[in-house]
Amino acid sequence: MTEIPFYNVDRVYQSQREEFLAIIDRVYSTGSMLMGQEIESAELSMARFCGRKHAVLVGSCTDALFFALEAVGVKPGDEVLVPAFSFIASVTPILRIGAIPVFVDIDPTHFMMDIADAERKVTSATKAIMCVHLFGQTLDIQQLEGFSEKHGIPLVEDSAQSFGSFSEGRAAGGMGLVSCVSFDPTKVIGAFGNGGLLLSDDENICNHVRKLHYHGRNKSGDYEILGYNSRMANAQAAILEFQLKSLPDKIAERNSVAAQLDKQLADIKEITTPQPRVGSTHIYHKYVIRAKSRNELMAFLKRNGVKTMIHYGKALNEHLLFQNFTHRADGLSAVHHIKQQVLSLPVYPELSAQEISHICLMIRQFYAG
Repeated sequence: MTEIPFYNVDRVYQSQREEFLAIIDRVYSTGSMLMGQEIESAELSMARFCGRKHAVLVGSCTDALFFALEAVGVKPGDEVLVPAFSFIASVTPILRIGAIPVFVDIDPTHFMMDIADAERKVTSATKAIMCVHLFGQTLDIQQLEGFSEKHGIPLVEDSAQSFGSFSEGRAAGGMGLVSCVSFDPTKVIGAFGNGGLLLSDDENICNHVRKLHYHGRNKSGDYEILGYNSRMANAQAAILEFQLKSLPDKIAERNSVAAQLDKQLADIKEITTPQPRVGSTHIYHKYVIRAKSRNELMAFLKRNGVKTMIHYGKALNEHLLFQNFTHRADGLSAVHHIKQQVLSLPVYPELSAQEISHICLMIRQFYAG
């Protein structure tokens, strides 16, 4: 069997090549590359999908998170609660704004923020909580919003990995004061390049972000504040809006692949398959198992044509970057345990039944010795 790749961007392109090329041709033929009608149309569609009043497309989710923190009033020296188990982009916006990340432990079953640990780490300097939905499912929004209200701190929702998932019937991207979404090419729907989205029901927040994302320019065309250049191309917005229409189908297909992996791996006692949180749907952006002898399994799978990845092999505070920044990182026992076990398997609609069976057979062979 040929190598089974971890990512599927090329397969997505090939499966809808004619549709993507038609969109690009239509947009490029107008001569308008930025800030065109495709942006406004996609923003309205994304806001409607998430149950939000307003949305702003930006250059990346990392930028969206930074803009969100600034818009909710986080200042240099403030503390922001953030899980210690996530992609680096969940915390670099906190550093960029000059705030202090306070790392929170995780629930070892679902790998997301442990709210009880967050409670222990709140201080008078805590000015925001960065809640990260991980691998395709969501945190408990009722618990999160209760926490936010109790402590009077804004909830910034990092939905980079869970766009299309729902918590107790509410869409990821529709929770808290402000939400941020990633359209990285590896996401369930992604741009062919970078892309991000900020959403809120607060018009003032989104108006402020519209200034920030284009050099501080206001509606009158004057450059009112210090801003940035973080715009999405018209063609990318059009491609995303096109993909949004088929998002429920894509999620159903990913769930089908995950179910096949679950079934074929269920009796292997050395691994634990993903455990969906009760109350949350799952889009399986990642299919993450906990595995005995994880590193050896990963190497064995590679030798046998299966590409895998580790998300994440370090607690965020263990990266060299944090030698240069003030932070708090105590009591992270679950993170330090889980980081040694997690292994992400390929999961996407374009995986064939034969490829799924090969992945599971190789895992079974490894543990059979």
